[in-house]
Amino acid sequence: MHRLGQKVHQMKEPVSGSCWRLVKMKRKIWQAFVVAGLMLFLSRTAVQRDLQASAFQEKIEQCLKAGELPIVVLSQESGEYESIGKSALWAAEYAAAQVNKNGGVNGCNVRIVSENTGSDNSKALSLYQGASRTAFAVLGPVDAPETVYIAQNAEKNGTVHLAAYSYAESRQLMAPYGISYMSDSEDGELEEVRMWGQQNPDIKNIVLYTMSQDESKKNTTKMFEDTLSDLGLNILKIVDVKPGADEMDDSYYAIQGLNENADGYVFLIRGRECANILVKLRQHGIEEGRRISVSFSAYGSEFFEIAGNMLDGVSIWNKFDPFYSGTEWQQLLKDYETDKLNAGSAEQMPSPVADYYDAVQAICKCYEEFGITSENYEKFIGNEDMVQWFYNSEFLEGIQSDFRWQKGQKITDYQFFVFEGETPVNRKVRP
Repeated sequence: MHRLGQKVHQMKEPVSGSCWRLVKMKRKIWQAFVVAGLMLFLSRTAVQRDLQASAFQEKIEQCLKAGELPIVVLSQESGEYESIGKSALWAAEYAAAQVNKNGGVNGCNVRIVSENTGSDNSKALSLYQGASRTAFAVLGPVDAPETVYIAQNAEKNGTVHLAAYSYAESRQLMAPYGISYMSDSEDGELEEVRMWGQQNPDIKNIVLYTMSQDESKKNTTKMFEDTLSDLGLNILKIVDVKPGADEMDDSYYAIQGLNENADGYVFLIRGRECANILVKLRQHGIEEGRRISVSFSAYGSEFFEIAGNMLDGVSIWNKFDPFYSGTEWQQLLKDYETDKLNAGSAEQMPSPVADYYDAVQAICKCYEEFGITSENYEKFIGNEDMVQWFYNSEFLEGIQSDFRWQKGQKITDYQFFVFEGETPVNRKVRP
């Protein structure tokens, strides 16, 4: 019996080993298929991105061949940043039209040459790389996530990039080429909360709503953690809001804040998400709007439409004054309202409108001062004097006030408001 058992055992072992080898072979074949499939996908994606880059490059070159000077824009006409992206592109096109009405630049008309990133980081990068082959300056993206992605991954080049480099760390990634089209967000956010705290001295303990997926908001949150105690404010809880939150998420975020029994609530998030959570806070016990401070990034038609009369008493800041009385600005407001592509009233336009207008005018001013035309344009790509013209600029005339760039940072005024009903009233002109 022992020998028989031994023989059976000896016969089984080769069969078992053979099966194991077969399993290993099948696994290797499967892994090879997976790797091959992944490589094929990546290869197709790379080809697609290269085609996008080349097509955008050709679009810019065609503009030059037509005898026009390009203003190259990476636009956000769809996706996560559509609501502000469309208004920003409108402002760029409007500014270019004003330049052409006045005779163009150096005998050439200017043309906005834009391509939609779809609010997609990798597409934004490929379009930027295509543009940088043939353009000395690129305007956009309007948002920090796409801008930082480009800065972290773009091949080294000499292209001036006017985008959302609105905090020091992001500018360092692309210095001296990374130029912020808008003033620094962190300084404005801190000043808003400081003024809000001074006007409401009974507010000591706060809940902070932020979006960690946005690098700019992440940096501001860290700054708040380090500095708000110096202003007499204590952060009880930080609520991280995900982009595109649904109604159930909004309720959850509101409950998190309400459970802290805080004196006040500070929002560093965008318009739709901010408005939805704000409404739920007001509906469930936060009777006084003065207990809420809101970031400039929420300012826009979605915020106004959703929050409505719940905004009374709420504090907010912005990078421009929608109620500015200057002639050019008032004309822009009228034209903005009559253009059916724009949602909401002119007073509800998002922050980038004024900044994109100024950026286009600045690019045209640079063309003028350096004598750039469609014929000699290519000679100025990578020109260090032009890079420094933006990186450390003289004072330039903006549509609302003079501004300049200092090491890529846009230096200009901030505007602070308190809502009276549904209307934001500038604190400077409050009775």
